[in-house]
Amino acid sequence: MVNSELWKHCGHDIEKIQSIGYESEVIVRGLFCQPDGVLDDALPLKPGEVYKITGAFPKPWQSLTLQERDYRKHIGSDIERIPLVPFERGISLDAKDICEYSEKQSENAEAEREQVRRENPILNEETLLRLHKLKYPVTKPSVYWLGGREMTIVAINWGSFTNDEIVNYFRRWVKENRPPQFPAPSRKGHKPGDWRAKLTRLAVMRLLSHFPAFQIVKKDIFPDVWETKQFSGRKWGDFTKWREARRDAGRLFRRLFPFLPPDEKPLSWERQQSAK
Repeated sequence: MVNSELWKHCGHDIEKIQSIGYESEVIVRGLFCQPDGVLDDALPLKPGEVYKITGAFPKPWQSLTLQERDYRKHIGSDIERIPLVPFERGISLDAKDICEYSEKQSENAEAEREQVRRENPILNEETLLRLHKLKYPVTKPSVYWLGGREMTIVAINWGSFTNDEIVNYFRRWVKENRPPQFPAPSRKGHKPGDWRAKLTRLAVMRLLSHFPAFQIVKKDIFPDVWETKQFSGRKWGDFTKWREARRDAGRLFRRLFPFLPPDEKPLSWERQQSAK
């Protein structure tokens, strides 16, 4: 099926997959390639090269070339794709947004003060201030966008401070002014280790669909499991950890595929309660 035909028949489903974010690229990369082929406009290979993206997926992962597996497993982020930078100068449209927001906030504050005056006609302005009934909040000249981007107004005294002094003060200012709704990210992008841990939970779920946990933890029965790197940790000797990992895999399934029906479960979700 050519690209246009594929989008015509499956475009809605593809958009659903893409809605989960950059994680979807692992699935949709190569979707428009011919089975076992490459994109029609793919560049010719140089000696010793192999195509990093083909139509082979979703064939078994181990059947893909090492180069393609390495390419597909990478999950991007806004930082590298847009790309985002930590700090940059705004534009005139940002200034317009800030002005409109500030004016609206001032209008709302004045409307609230006017309401207080109407409710307390016998009290003068000074008394209302003393009683903390009238408030004159400072409007922060900032607007925030989804994802944690703030546009604001700053004053930089270039003529009185060195670059290092300005940078050091800015570091302190950032720590004091980071919005609570945007805490510092614990990590940037998607570390391979994070996804290896998620794949381990997937392996746990699959194993539990065939064998009960109390049997798997017996190393003499399943030596192949315990020889793998991901299960070398001491915690896996406790079969309750296997059940927790299975639940984590189920939650990840819902996060990655939120568009599926609420009762949809992974193929390996049902646990094996007794030995086969």
